[in-house]
Amino acid sequence: MSNARLVFALALLPSAGLAQAAPERGGFVVRLGTDTLSVERFTRTATRLEGEIASRVPQARYARYVATLNPDATVARIEIRGEPADPAGEEPRLTAEVVFGPDSARTTATWNDSTQTFTLKMGPGAMPYIPFSYALEEQYVRRLRRSGQDSLGIQTLQPGGRQAVGISIARRGADAADLDFLAVPGFYPGGQPSRARIDREGRILALDGSNSTFKVAVERVRGVDVEKFRKAFAALDAAGRSMGQLSPTDTLHAAVGGAHLTIAYGRPRKRGREIFGGVVPWDRVWRTGANAATQFETDADLIVQGTTIPKGRYTLFSIPARSGSKLIVNRQTGQWGTAYDATQDLARLDLATESVAEPVETFTIAVEPAGAGGVLRFRWDRTQFSLPFTVRQ
Repeated sequence: MSNARLVFALALLPSAGLAQAAPERGGFVVRLGTDTLSVERFTRTATRLEGEIASRVPQARYARYVATLNPDATVARIEIRGEPADPAGEEPRLTAEVVFGPDSARTTATWNDSTQTFTLKMGPGAMPYIPFSYALEEQYVRRLRRSGQDSLGIQTLQPGGRQAVGISIARRGADAADLDFLAVPGFYPGGQPSRARIDREGRILALDGSNSTFKVAVERVRGVDVEKFRKAFAALDAAGRSMGQLSPTDTLHAAVGGAHLTIAYGRPRKRGREIFGGVVPWDRVWRTGANAATQFETDADLIVQGTTIPKGRYTLFSIPARSGSKLIVNRQTGQWGTAYDATQDLARLDLATESVAEPVETFTIAVEPAGAGGVLRFRWDRTQFSLPFTVRQ
C-alpha cells in the first residue's frame, strides 16, 4: 500500500478508538471548607494506573503508586511508596506491594528498614485503598459499570495494612454514584454516602461528601502541580503549622456543685463553612462533636428539667434546631458518633439556643458553675446551646 493510501486508511479509523488508546491524564483536589487537604495527579491506560499524591493530614506526606489493571477494572497488583513531604523528614517511610488473587491478597511491606510479608484472606475482586486517591475510587466506579449491576460491595485493603474495609458503590441515575463504607455493627451504621457526579465513561467529575462522615469536597482538574503542593505542605509543617488531626479529641474535666464531670469529644473546625443548617443540618441527630460519640461521665446524680441523670457514663447527642433544640442523653457508650440507637435514650432535654457576636472557629464544650450546679454550653460558629442543671446532694 502506498503512503498516500495508508494515510487515507488511517483517516477512516474511528476517532474514538484512537482516543481510547491514548493515556488518560487528570487530577483531583480535596478540600475541607477553605483548607486544601490533598492533591493527586494520575495517568490511566487500559492496563495501568499510576499517580502521585501530596497530602497534609495529619502531617505533610507524599506518595507515589503504580497499579496493574485487569480487564474487569479490578486491580491485579499495586506498588506504593510513601514518605514525608520533606525528603529530610523523619516520619516513617513505607514501600509496599500487594498482589490480589482470587481469594487472598499477598502483601510485602517495608516500614523504614523493617520488612514483613503476609497474606490475608479476601473475597474475589478485592481492591486497594489509598487515602486521598480518588483515581482509585474512580476505578471502583469503573468496576461497577463493567459489572452491569446497580450496586456493588467491594473489599478494600490499604497497602501495608492488615484489616480489610468494605466499600459500597451504587448507581444514582446516569450521572451519579454513591460511595460509602459498609456498615459495621456497633461502630458505623452506613447510610452516609458521598455523592459522586460522573460522566458516561465512569469518570468522577466531582464528589460531595457533605452527607458523609468526612465532609470533604473533591474537584476533578485537568492537571495539578503535585510537587508545588508537596513543597508548600512541607513548609507549613516546618513553620509549626501542620494540620494535625482534622477534629482532634479533647477531654473536659469540671467540678461543680460537688460533682465531677468528664466530657470527651472531637473538636471540628469551621474552616470557612456555614455550620448549623449547613455542615450540621437542622432537625437531625448530631454526634455533638466529631468522630466517636461524645462521652459524658458524672460521679453524682444530676437534676435537669425535673429529670434525674444518675451518676454513670453516657453519650451526648443533640438535635440542633432554629427553635426547640434538644440534648439527648444516651445509655450506650463506646460507639462511633453516627451509631445512634434511640432505644438507648435516657432523656431528651430542651436546649436554649442563642447567637453569639463573634464566630467560634473550633467546636467547644464548656461547663460553668452556677448555684447548686452548673450550665452546660456548646459553642460553634455563631450559635450557642446551653442547659442548666443542679447536683443532687
